[in-house]
This record gives sequence, structure tokens and C-alpha cells, in this order.
Amino acid sequence: MNRIDSHNRGFTLVELVTVILLLGILSAVALPRFFDATDFTSRGFYDEVAGAARYAQKLAVASGCDVRLSITSGSYALHQRQSCVDHSSAFNRTVSQPAGSGAFAGSAPSGTTLSPSSLSIIFDALGRATPGGVTVTIDGRSFTIVGESGYVDAS
Repeated sequence: MNRIDSHNRGFTLVELVTVILLLGILSAVALPRFFDATDFTSRGFYDEVAGAARYAQKLAVASGCDVRLSITSGSYALHQRQSCVDHSSAFNRTVSQPAGSGAFAGSAPSGTTLSPSSLSIIFDALGRATPGGVTVTIDGRSFTIVGESGYVDAS
């Protein structure tokens, strides 16, 4: 073994200080983002409301009964008409979760904003949405419900 090779192992003090400095800067910038769950819960609620709109459209087609998606400033809920034959009957039958026993409804996490603050969308037995062309915005993320098809465009 050459004598020069035996002295060229390891890191210099400058390299070690540089790496420690970079790790310190990275942790100061990146760690607060991991502990702030606001974006995570906001995105989860957005996905939840968009999923509820999709489910309402599919349930209306499958059951042949109108389904209403109600959105307020802090919540959403799905309801069906009391009578599927009488299109003037009230939407007072609560839609249940498909895999559970609870109502298909939810509340916005604190700090989450919904726009419009009050909205009622009715999906008919053909899957059409009334009113159509409605855009729902949740903390800057939007999805649109197409009227003629009931398609929920969350692209």
C-alpha cells in the first residue's frame, strides 16, 4: 500500500461543516411543511366532496331516484326524494355510506373554505345535473359538474 493512499481516507473538516450546514437549512425549510396538516386535510375534504358528487350521480342512475347534493359553507350531504315516482316530493331520505351505516355527509375541517357557500345540485335518473355547469371550489381546488351528463370534472 502506498503511503499517499493511507492519508486520503475520510472527509475534510470543511466538507463535514458544509454537509451539516446544508442539513440545517433543509430541516429549517422542510420540517414545518411536514407538521402542518392544513393542506393535507383540505385536499382530503376536496376529494371527499368530489367523491360525494360522483356517488350522487351514480346512485341516481342506479336507483332511478333523484339525488340531491347539498353544499353549505361548512358541510355537504346527500339526500333522495321520499318518493321516487313523485318528482315533487321532498328530499328527506338520507343517503347512507356505501360501506357503512352512517349518513353520506361530512363537515369541512377548520380553516377550509367552500365556494359557493350554498348550493343544491339534483341528479336525475339519467344522471343529468341541475343546475349544470356548476364549479365548486375548496381552498383553491375546483371541480365542475357538467349538466347534461352529470360528469364531475376534477382535472
